[in-house]
Order: sequence, then structure tokens, then C-alpha cells
Amino acid sequence: MPHETPTLAELQARFQAAIVGGSDDILGFIPPNSRTSNAVLFGVYRFAYVSRLVEVVRNAYPMLARHMRDDAFVRMAERYVARYPSRHANARWYATDVPELLSEGDYADAPVLREIALIERQLDQAFDAVDAPVLDLAALAQHPPETWSDLVFAAHPSVALLTLDTNAFDIWVALKNELPPPDVTVHDAQESFLVWRWDGVPNVRRVSDEERMLWSEAVRGKPFGGLMEMAATYGAPSEAALRVAQYLNGWLSAGLLSEAMLRPREAAKAFDAVPTDRTI
Repeated sequence: MPHETPTLAELQARFQAAIVGGSDDILGFIPPNSRTSNAVLFGVYRFAYVSRLVEVVRNAYPMLARHMRDDAFVRMAERYVARYPSRHANARWYATDVPELLSEGDYADAPVLREIALIERQLDQAFDAVDAPVLDLAALAQHPPETWSDLVFAAHPSVALLTLDTNAFDIWVALKNELPPPDVTVHDAQESFLVWRWDGVPNVRRVSDEERMLWSEAVRGKPFGGLMEMAATYGAPSEAALRVAQYLNGWLSAGLLSEAMLRPREAAKAFDAVPTDRTI
């Protein structure tokens, strides 16, 4: 029976299946030359595909690559390529699931790897976050002082709160500055970090336990007056209002907030009646 000639679309589909899925159906349509076989010729494309995606992963996680060193990072990236076939037309989104890979198998014994990857992924996501207004002190001042206790705040879309169990942040900072990184340590208690975009540039900074608690409550709708009450139970009550005001000023100065609005007192009371898990 004569060999049926596939259409261009069918050839393209088989070519992709051969590269991504390992199928050899395409080999019958690739003629060998005088020097090598069709399998070797097509192997060039397979190798190039994997190598390109490994570089995509490296470009997305440059500090992780420095920390792991080249051979270990390439093995991890090749495992990622095998586990996560490319589903995106834009290569920028391809390496999103690297932290998930690093939470599995033998990588789970080195949680610092996942946490370095989390920092780098969140910085990329902050850069790509949608645009939104940035609340400043002048806009906040439009609200009469007597209404401030009922103000609630909306975070800028680029902001995320990370909690880390290791000193991954200190390692990431050292690697970024091309300095010798500290030895890996696991903290007795988690540390928290805010990641956001300001003036087009991704940023990350460490936050105290009190600021983490107040930020978490603020972005889930706790009114300003309620934040001061919570701060009074967290530290010196006489300084609670000043501490919350200082945190708020820092959030405004850094561009972490997008909006302030009045919340009806009835809604605030209903919010306070809902129990909340303080662990982030």
C-alpha cells in the first residue's frame, strides 16, 4: 500500500509530538543523508528543544542556578522539562512551577531551594502584575480625620506576603550582590517578607511579626481602628497608635496600597465577629 502523504498541519503536529512527547512517528518522513541516520538528525531538534527550555528555567531563576551550581541545576531543569511540557506561547510563563517541583522528592530535603525559587518567582509576578492606582498620603488626607477609624485599605495588585522557614532571603541577597552566601540555616520561627513593584521595579523586604499580622489583617478588610486595637494587644498599648501610623506611612511611601475607602460600621462589626487564623 502506498505511503499516505500527510498534510503540512499533520506533519507539524507529528513533529511537535515527537519533540515534546518522545514519539518516533515522524522519523518515517525524515530522510537520512550520507553521513548519518534520520534518528540522529531529528535528535538535534530534540536536544535543542530541551536545551532551550533549560535556559528559560535558568533565566527565570538565576540566583537559584548560582546556588545549586551548574550540573545540579541542569539536572533539575531537565527534570522540570520532562515533568512540565511547555503549554505557553510566551516562554516567560513556562518556568512558573519550579517551586512546586522543588517541594517534591529528594528536593524536599533541601527546603532552601524551593524558597529561593519562591522569592524569584514572586519578584517576576510582581513585575508582571496589572497596573493599578497607588495610594499616597495626599489621597489619604482627603478623608476627614474623624473617619479614619473606619477606613479599610486595598493592596496594590503586585503585593504578596511570603513566609520562609530558612535563610533563603539572605542567601538570595548575597548571590545577587555576588558575595559569598551564608551557610543554609532553618529558622526556629518563620520570617516574613513583602514583595511588590514600585515605579516599575520589583522589591522585597523583611517585615516584623507585628507588621506581618497588621498587613494581613489590613488587606483582608480590617478597618484602621481595628488595626490599632490589634496592635495594642500585640505590644505596648500606649504606643499602638503610633506604631500603626508608622506602618501605614511605610506602606504609603513604598506604594503598597492602592485604595482607602470608608467601611460602614455594621460591616466592620461583622468582620470582627469572624475568627481569623493569624498564621500566614
